[in-house]
Amino acid sequence: MIDSYLEATGFPVDQVKTVICLLLSYPFAAILKRLPNANLKHLMNIGLGIFYCTWSLGEWSWLHSFLSSLISYGLLMVIPNRYKPQLIVFAFCLGYLSISHIYRIYTDYMGWTLDFTGPQMILTLKLTSFAWNLHDGSKPDNELSEDQKRRSIKKLPTLLEFFGFVYFFPTFLAGPTLEITDYLDYTSGKMFQNRQLNGKTPSSLLPALKTLGLGLLMFPFVALSGQYPVTYLSTNEFRYEPLLYKLIKLHAFVVLSRFRYYFGWYMSEGSAVLSGIGFNGFAKDGVTMRWDRITNVYPLSVEFASNVRDVSNNWNIGTSDWLKRYVYLRLTPAGAKPTFFATLSTYVISAFWHGFYPGYYIFFVACTLLTEVAKDMRRKIRPYFVQQNGDVAIQTPLKTVYDVVGTICCVWWLSFFGASFIFLSIERSIHLWNTFSYIPIIILVTTFVLLRFVLPTPRSTPRPTKKTN
Repeated sequence: MIDSYLEATGFPVDQVKTVICLLLSYPFAAILKRLPNANLKHLMNIGLGIFYCTWSLGEWSWLHSFLSSLISYGLLMVIPNRYKPQLIVFAFCLGYLSISHIYRIYTDYMGWTLDFTGPQMILTLKLTSFAWNLHDGSKPDNELSEDQKRRSIKKLPTLLEFFGFVYFFPTFLAGPTLEITDYLDYTSGKMFQNRQLNGKTPSSLLPALKTLGLGLLMFPFVALSGQYPVTYLSTNEFRYEPLLYKLIKLHAFVVLSRFRYYFGWYMSEGSAVLSGIGFNGFAKDGVTMRWDRITNVYPLSVEFASNVRDVSNNWNIGTSDWLKRYVYLRLTPAGAKPTFFATLSTYVISAFWHGFYPGYYIFFVACTLLTEVAKDMRRKIRPYFVQQNGDVAIQTPLKTVYDVVGTICCVWWLSFFGASFIFLSIERSIHLWNTFSYIPIIILVTTFVLLRFVLPTPRSTPRPTKKTN
């Protein structure tokens, strides 16, 4: 009966239910924060995580998260380290998610209905990072980076701890992902064992309300994105508009589509902050508390990024960090020079994680090229605008022009290929490319070839040598 009332809102029922769950997480997070021991917190997370999944995504949808988590836990428990269980779990989780994506394509082709695959994507990040953290815990500290040492765990947690981590309700539906060490430090109270707090959980009401407010500010743009869908960019009406209108509308429509993600991430992050797990220590002044442990996006930094790296550092941060820590850096040994293969493999894994629509692969292959072009621009073009004199970087008067042009090119080309990500299909993507006579693609490929294989690298100004007596 409740579904009929929700339909009256004019929004899809699955989306309304998800938003209701995100809002309910705020009072529940306040309760979670005040529970007297870790076991009660684990039980509350498990109960609410399963309820959210069942009520908003389908009666038996929780079984996917439960079974894949239980199997991953079992694999890590029984497989000896010499057989690399972290890679087996990585392959299993990505395989399970891939089958889920294929099933979704079969049952809801080209659709955006919310189902169990959304939480399963987040869970894949959690389970694979958990497997790597356990692997790192079995190695000597001198073989690990500082980041790996901080995130490593020495033994399997109990099933209660593990499933509390799996179903942590503030971030279960919309993310972001969570590291097992952060979760255990939070539930045990270790996160707050420092000189300033002395074990007392700090008040998080104001930062949580601020994050909630930012999320609510995004909602009008979410509604607006429904009136200006990206699919319009693949129509004949768009094809025959004036060129300037096409350039502006392509970017504007894609930007509007991102507000759905901003809204969901802020709403989810706010309840996590209210629970206390967003606490990330103190600023340099030793007084100001930081609440950005699981921040997933910085919208202004995304919308005005000057290169692809800045976008990945500020968009879907949890997933970007996962790709960096557990894919890119695992393919790039310490001290080794980054390779095109590592970059491409990282983007391909990211595309696999998203699913199997051609639009995903178009976008991530394009991002690989854009990333490589940005690297070559910094190496071969930027020195003409920023000259190095010893240890001092001297900017030329045209450096501002270089930055502005770089930002415009970055955000527009990302929108051009980002449209394919939203289109999903290759047919709509080709229609858009044809609308622009394939010129953006030709420019990108030509720029890559010229920078990588034709233009020389400017010789840097030698650093002055110290005189010796």
